[in-house]
Amino acid sequence: MSIIKNKNKLICGSKTLWSRLLKSVMSFVENKNKLSVELTDIEVDVSEMINIKEAKVVYVNGAGKLVNNRSEYGCSMNIRLNDIPLVQVNLPSSSTTSSILASGYGIENADCEELKKIQKEINSNFTSLEESIKTIEPLLKLFETGFYMIADAECYPTDGEKNFYWDISNKLKDYPATALVFSHEYGDDYYVFGQPVYLYPTQTTDCYNKERVDYYIEKFKNSDNDEPRAIVYNFGEFINFVIDGHHKACASALLGKPLKCLLIIKGESYRDYYKKNYLKFLGTEIEGDKISDKYRKLAKFEINIPTKNVSIKEGCVNKREWEQKYTESVKKFPNLIKYATIVNDLVYEKMEITDDLMEYYLKKFDRESQRKVRIIIHNLEFSDKKKAQEFIIKYARASLKHKISNALKVLMYEFLVKIKDNPEIEQVFIDYIVQNEDINDPILKIIDSYWEK
Repeated sequence: MSIIKNKNKLICGSKTLWSRLLKSVMSFVENKNKLSVELTDIEVDVSEMINIKEAKVVYVNGAGKLVNNRSEYGCSMNIRLNDIPLVQVNLPSSSTTSSILASGYGIENADCEELKKIQKEINSNFTSLEESIKTIEPLLKLFETGFYMIADAECYPTDGEKNFYWDISNKLKDYPATALVFSHEYGDDYYVFGQPVYLYPTQTTDCYNKERVDYYIEKFKNSDNDEPRAIVYNFGEFINFVIDGHHKACASALLGKPLKCLLIIKGESYRDYYKKNYLKFLGTEIEGDKISDKYRKLAKFEINIPTKNVSIKEGCVNKREWEQKYTESVKKFPNLIKYATIVNDLVYEKMEITDDLMEYYLKKFDRESQRKVRIIIHNLEFSDKKKAQEFIIKYARASLKHKISNALKVLMYEFLVKIKDNPEIEQVFIDYIVQNEDINDPILKIIDSYWEK
C-alpha cells in the first residue's frame, strides 16, 4: 500500500512540476510577445545635431507593423504601416549618393487605430519629452523591436532644395537630402552628415484643410515653447517623413518658423573591423561598453537585415496645385548647402564669442576675418538673435567701404530683411543702395523685397 501511495504522490508531484514548468514557459512567451515601450538609461550625445534640444532612448518590443522593407540586394526599400507604403525608395550604392524617392499611398489609408488614439493628446500643448513619449506609446508599439531615439527637435517644412515639403513628385525623383552633403559655399570644403532637419509628407493632399492650418497658425503665434509637436521619423541623413502633423507643418511654413517635432530615429547595432560594438542613431554613436548589461544583450550587435520582395510604383500623395504663399514661404529656410555650412560653423569650427572678439572683427575684412564673421553670425543666429542683429548692422555699415564676398553679404542681408519696421535696418539698406553702382548686384534684389507687401 505504501508503495502505491508513494507512486501516486510521485505522479501527482510530476504533474505539478510539469504544470509549473508549462506556466513558466507560457509566462515567458507572453512577456516576450507583450508589446512594450521602456525608457532606458542609455545616454545619447546629440550636441552635434544642432536642431535637437533633448533626446531619450527607448527600447520597443514592437508589433512590426511600421517597418522598413528592403529588397533582396538592398537596392529598393519601402516604409510600410499596416502594409501600406508610406515612402518608396531606390537606395544608392554609396553614402555620398542620394536616394530616389516616390511618394506612398497615403498614411490615412493605413487605417491606424493607434495613431487615431493619440490624436487628442498629441495635439495638446507640449509639457515635456518624457510625457510625450508616454503619449505616443501606442504608436511606438507598432515599430519593429529595437532601440529608438526620441528627440524634441526643430525641422524645416521643406525638402532642402527650397521646395515646399508637401509639394512632391509621386514618381521617383532624386532627393539630395537623403545623402551626406559636400559643402563649399564659402570656399571651404567639408562633408556634413546625420542632420535630421527636413521633411517629407505621407498624407495625401486630399486631407488638406485650410481651417486646420489657420487654427495652428493662431496656436503657434500665441505659444512660446509649448506648442503641440508633429511626429516625424528619420529615414535618411537630412530628411524625415511626417507621421502626424501635416497641417502643423503648413502653419510653420506660412509663419516662417521651424516646426517643433517629436523626432524618431531607429537605432542600428553594428560591430566594426576591430570587433568593437556600437549602437548608432544616425550621426551619433554609443560604444557598446558604455551600455548597461541589460541593454547590451538586447542590442544584438551582429544582425542581418531581413529582405522581402519590394516593388516601387507611382504614389498618390500630391494631387494639388499649391498656392504661391506655400511655394514661396519655404525660400527663407536654409537649403542643404547653407545648412551644412551652419552645422560646420557651430559644431566643427567652435569659437568662444565675446564682445571684444566681435569688436575686433568689425575692423578686419580680409578673407580669414570674413570666415570668422560668418561663424560668429551663424552662432548668434542660434544662440542670441538680438545680438546677431546688432552685430550684423554694425558689420554691414563698417563693410560698405570694403570688398567682402557676396556669400557673406547674402547671409547678412537675408537676416536683416526678415526684420520689418526697423528704421536702423532701413538706413543700412539705403546706405547700401546709395553706395552701389552695380544694378545687377544680387543684394539689391534682397533689399527690394524688404518693402514688398
